[in-house]
Amino acid sequence: YSDPATMARISDEAFARFLETMVASQFSRISMPTNPFDIPLQLGEVQWYPGEENVSAKSTALTTSRQTLTAHELVAEVPWSLTLDEDAVVAMLPEVRRTLVRNAAEVIDDVLLNGDTTVTNGINSDGATITTVTPGKAHWLIGFDGLLHLPLEDNTGQKNNLNGAVTANAYNQALKLLGKYGVRNMEAVFVTDVNTFLSSLAIAEVETVDKLGPAATILTGQLAVVFGHPLIVSAQMRLADTDGKVTDAGNGTNTGRILAVNTSQWRVGFRRELSLETERDIQKRQNVMVVSMRVAFAERTGA
Repeated sequence: YSDPATMARISDEAFARFLETMVASQFSRISMPTNPFDIPLQLGEVQWYPGEENVSAKSTALTTSRQTLTAHELVAEVPWSLTLDEDAVVAMLPEVRRTLVRNAAEVIDDVLLNGDTTVTNGINSDGATITTVTPGKAHWLIGFDGLLHLPLEDNTGQKNNLNGAVTANAYNQALKLLGKYGVRNMEAVFVTDVNTFLSSLAIAEVETVDKLGPAATILTGQLAVVFGHPLIVSAQMRLADTDGKVTDAGNGTNTGRILAVNTSQWRVGFRRELSLETERDIQKRQNVMVVSMRVAFAERTGA
C-alpha cells in the first residue's frame, strides 16, 4: 500500500484487533523506539526511621533496575490468483486483510501464552521436534518463552496438579501460588481454556440462584470474575496431558488448565506494529499479501 490514508486505516484496524486480544490486552503495551529497549523499573524499598529534632535524617541509597524487551519477528504470506480475484463473489483483498488481521490477534495471544524456545519436547509439542518452518507450530519458537513456560519449566514450584474436577478451590489454589502478587483484583487475572471455563459454570458456589442470585451462571451463562479477579477464556489455551504439557501425538488425558498471572509483572512491546503489504506477481498472475510484526514479551526480572 502506498496510499497513506489506506495505511493509517490498516494501522487503526490492527490496533483495534490488539484490543480484542483476550490475553495480550491484559498487559501494558509499549511501542519500542529501539531494539532491545530497556524500561526503568520502580526504585527499591525506602527505609523509614523515627525522626529527632535538629538531627539529620538517615538516608537510603536508591537502587534501580530495568526490564529489557527484545523484539522478534512473526511473518505470514498469502498468495491468491488473479483468476480467483476476478471470479470471486466477494472482493478478495479486503476479505484477505480482515482474515489476516483477525488471525494476527489470535497468534499474538498464542505466543504470549505458549511461546517456547525449546525445539524438542517443548510445552506445546511434547514427544516431538519442531522447527521454524513447521506449519502451525513454528510461531511458538518466536524467541521468547510465554506465560505457561514459567510454571511448567522455569519454576515448577508454581505448578499445582489438582488431579480432579474443577472447583472454586482450584482457582483459589492458583492465586495462592502467586502469594502477595495474587491479592490485587485488577492485577492478578485467571486465564483458562474453553473446556475448563464451561465446567466452571457448574461450580456449586456460582451456579444456582440461591448462591449468587440473578448473577448465577445457570441464568447468565457467564463467569467473568472469580474471587474478584477477571477470568479470561482463550482458545489458545489448549487442553494438555496430565503433566500440564501438550503431547504432540495426542494427550493421554485431555486435562484443562488454569493460569493465574499478575499482569503488572509483564510487558508487551512492539518494535513494528502489525504491517500488511500487498504486491502483484505478474509472472504468476497472482496477488501476494504479507503480514508481519515485531513483538517482545518479558517478565519484569528478565529471567
